Amino acid sequence: MQIFNLDSPVMRFLTKAADLMILNLLFLICCLPIVTIGAATTALYSVTLKMVKNEESYVAKGFFSAFKSNFKISTVLWILTVLAGIIIYVDYYVSPSLPSPFNQIMLFLITVLLVFYLITWLYLFPYIARFENSWKNTIKNAFMIGMANLPFTLLLVLFVGILVFLSLYINFAIVGLVWILCGFSIAAYAMSFIFRRIFTKYEGPENTEDS
Repeated sequence: MQIFNLDSPVMRFLTKAADLMILNLLFLICCLPIVTIGAATTALYSVTLKMVKNEESYVAKGFFSAFKSNFKISTVLWILTVLAGIIIYVDYYVSPSLPSPFNQIMLFLITVLLVFYLITWLYLFPYIARFENSWKNTIKNAFMIGMANLPFTLLLVLFVGILVFLSLYINFAIVGLVWILCGFSIAAYAMSFIFRRIFTKYEGPENTEDS
């Protein structure tokens, strides 16, 4: 039957769905040590950024290749982002106890820092997945690309916000099952359409990573 032809829309959809489920499982397994979440996220985006252009044939091979090649920088930056997030939270928690007007000034500075943090965090691991750079330039470029493409950045923030909202207000068992089966990979796949459109403007033979 035509429907079972490997090139039929139905079979292509089923193949993509299976790939995303496999990718999601690999991501979750590699996140288990906690400290490897950064490398796992980079590997996840490395595959999905290629999937949106139909460049990735072997999900597991591509995932582990990216996981290995980007492990060092992804892990260092993951630890730094966690530490930075803790510092921002602590500063926000203690700022109301400061005398006026220092508490208002502190809250303003924390808000500015939080915007910088969130934009950088949003682009950081997709950037690592697509480009090779030092960790300092990676942080700087992730933020600058996010600011230079603010409409897309706001769209990404809206998308993430919707996912968070749905996760909080839909039945926990249903949401948990979706995230375990395919949630992370589908989210990364959807966001990769935007990331790929943005990154294309900055890619070149000398700085594009195809591993």
